[in-house]
Amino acid sequence: MDRSKRILITIIAVAVGIIFAIIGPNLDAFDGLSAQALGALGILLACIIMWIAKVLPESIIAIAMCISFIALCGVPTTSVFNTFATSTWWLLVAAFVIGFGMQKSGLMHRMAQKILGIFPNTFAMQALGLISAGTIIGPFIPSLAAKMTLLSPLCAQIATDMGYKMKERPAEGLFLAMYTGARNVAPVVVSASITGYALLATLPPQISQRFDLLTWAVYMIPWFVVISVLNLIAIIVLYRPKGDPIFGSRSSCVHKRARKAEPKSAMSSVEKKMAIIVGLCIILWMSEPYHHLQSHVVALAAMVAMVALGVVSMKEIKNNLAWDSLIFIGCVLGIAGVFSYLGIDQWIIERCYPIFMSISANHYLLVGGLGVITVMLRFIIVSDVALINILMAFLVSLSLSSGINPWVVGIVIYVMSNSWFALYQNPIYLAAYYAVDGKMVRQTEMARYCAIYLSICLFALILSVPIWEMCGIMSFIGN
Repeated sequence: MDRSKRILITIIAVAVGIIFAIIGPNLDAFDGLSAQALGALGILLACIIMWIAKVLPESIIAIAMCISFIALCGVPTTSVFNTFATSTWWLLVAAFVIGFGMQKSGLMHRMAQKILGIFPNTFAMQALGLISAGTIIGPFIPSLAAKMTLLSPLCAQIATDMGYKMKERPAEGLFLAMYTGARNVAPVVVSASITGYALLATLPPQISQRFDLLTWAVYMIPWFVVISVLNLIAIIVLYRPKGDPIFGSRSSCVHKRARKAEPKSAMSSVEKKMAIIVGLCIILWMSEPYHHLQSHVVALAAMVAMVALGVVSMKEIKNNLAWDSLIFIGCVLGIAGVFSYLGIDQWIIERCYPIFMSISANHYLLVGGLGVITVMLRFIIVSDVALINILMAFLVSLSLSSGINPWVVGIVIYVMSNSWFALYQNPIYLAAYYAVDGKMVRQTEMARYCAIYLSICLFALILSVPIWEMCGIMSFIGN
């Protein structure tokens, strides 16, 4: 895009934001929002337009957005830049270094070749392998961001070894298989994400006592089976290369010419050091409930060990780490603090009250309507934990008074919060996307599949309703 077009789009984006901020107070639809809140929404709207048009680097637009929140809307700096002091951002910093170390040492390539050897070397089977890998390790590592930053570079290596070009459909399909595989198991097994524990904490005692970890998982099996099968089919149908068979043998290789040579049997000393560090990381992540060392602390310790043992140098970290991506992530996740300070999130939730009450009488309408509301709210509330905490604070009492089990309400929110139409709205997706420096997939294509994926999720939830009704968990009658 030439300079004149970038300037024109920037002017249009800024004009749209200003017009929104000016006319907003005169519209009944925005009654209750302050001028500062409407200004913040206008700023975000302008930035979204510029992100889509790519008039400037994403991180520069994000920094400009933060400056505008402070200068024009009076939001404190601590609220705007609060993400840079959170565990999520520091986990990503360390995890990016771990990913670089795995790639530099050759460990990433060795792991990719092992996975390629287990499953037949076709797109469909490798997609199944990535979904299976995410599903298997999911329950053992509570941090979704840690899993994404570990699996995403591995997925990119597998795509490269199979001869797929980055930002083309086969590579994008493998990325989606990796991401959805690790994410789908989270609502099923509480230990697969801290979000599950957050949801469990919002349930009243008379509900949480009925839903131990095993009972929770059993009731989620119908949803998990449907979403897993339909998601895999959709990825294969939409992203499989033409002429590539569904099945194959381990001895045959469709992409022999593109694949790299198998790694030597003997590991180098650097590779061994990296393997030990990663192994210890995984063990400590899995055992977090026992030693209480948070995932970001473990990851930062691993980063220190990598430098101390000579796996990577500080110069390499400085030159190879995607600092622009980390700045962008820190800025956009700060939107949650801005909206909380300005009361935008609470205003949105209050507007959803009448809708919830009108749909609560019909279980299918309740699940479908709440699912759609959750997807819409994800554009405003970018943290899934915050979304669940805020919504459940309002909806637990409403659901109990309506005879609806709050667990069902929470599960619908949990499942449908996995939205990635825009980069800024999902920290877990951001971790996966930027763990390979945004070079593996096109966000426009990912947004298109997001609509398909969420439709499958909602369909699977609706199919679960009659089973939940037969099990007697849809409704709740107080003692």
